[in-house]
Amino acid sequence: MSLTEPRKTLWQLLCLCLLSPSVCISQTMRNLPSTSPKQQFVSVAPGVKLEVLDWGGSGRDLVLLAGGGNTAHVFASFAPKLAKHFHVYGITRRGAGVSSAPPSGYTARQYGDDIVAVLDALRLTNPVLVGHSIAGEEMSAVSKYHVGRVAALVYLDAGGPFALYNPEHGDIDTDRIELQEDLAKLGQNKFDDALIVKVLTDDARYRRNLQDLRDEIEGAEAPSPTESDRSSIAAFQRYFVGYYGGIMPEDEIRQKYQITTTGAVGERITHPVPKRVAEVEMERFNSVETRTLVVIPSPEGLNRGVTRDPVKLAAYKAQEASRKQGQFEIWRKQEKAQIVIIPNAMHYVFLSNEAEVISLITRFVDQLPVPQALE
Repeated sequence: MSLTEPRKTLWQLLCLCLLSPSVCISQTMRNLPSTSPKQQFVSVAPGVKLEVLDWGGSGRDLVLLAGGGNTAHVFASFAPKLAKHFHVYGITRRGAGVSSAPPSGYTARQYGDDIVAVLDALRLTNPVLVGHSIAGEEMSAVSKYHVGRVAALVYLDAGGPFALYNPEHGDIDTDRIELQEDLAKLGQNKFDDALIVKVLTDDARYRRNLQDLRDEIEGAEAPSPTESDRSSIAAFQRYFVGYYGGIMPEDEIRQKYQITTTGAVGERITHPVPKRVAEVEMERFNSVETRTLVVIPSPEGLNRGVTRDPVKLAAYKAQEASRKQGQFEIWRKQEKAQIVIIPNAMHYVFLSNEAEVISLITRFVDQLPVPQALE
């Protein structure tokens, strides 16, 4: 009896397992998802190493990028569930957690370059980047400066003006820098009529954004956990459920806060970098040409830090609606973008609406062209 090619290959594999079962076991175990990820450090520049977590899994490579102030450990509960469908990695950006904190390099483009350096080191050829919050600027930088390097991007409430700039609505950070530069030019030539008109236009937009910022500040109060809330990691997690809509993983709390000998949560761990404030100004990205899924919570669920004062609450919700509308308008102009709105979700949408987000990512990625290596 002759064997067809597929059956012959299967027969050879079975024989190999019988003769050397350890080989087959190791090959199988290597791709199994894990709740305890493998940690490694990848050099992305001289003297700069980034923490990379590998939760295993098989199929398409997914790379998770945390929001500002977070590390890859923020995905400790989310990633293993994704790893049932994909091979999942996470990257902690420079200046955060246990990654290097060099004195410079805190720009959108450098963050994007760092990501690509990790992809190259791991030999990931057609990955999907999944980023939360400020990670949106990193993904947009990858799309702009490393065309075709990734298969797709997923923005988890990460599609703000730092990721895609809407000139009608503006952005308070980049607009402030431009206004400062134009005022300096005007000081050198105060009779430049075109520059005067530009300054007046930009100033009016900047004032609107300032008012929105004030409404946001007055509507949201900073978290202030009590000594009891800090008495243990579990107590700390319970307190912050009201802010995140889900449980912040213990791994992430240990990355962000000092834990005392009694197990209480102490002061926040910081990495003071002198030039970071000067460099972190956000680049204006005018388009995103990579295939993209944009997940936007709208309206956002009210967390315990939001005021219940009717006047301040109305102003807070109005500025949120205006900000979200700016996102909708500009993203709808992107031919390769798919927008999904989740009502009453929190900013940490992968915690507040975990199952829905996993389903959205899975369907989106499954529709992508299959790389030859996975066929």
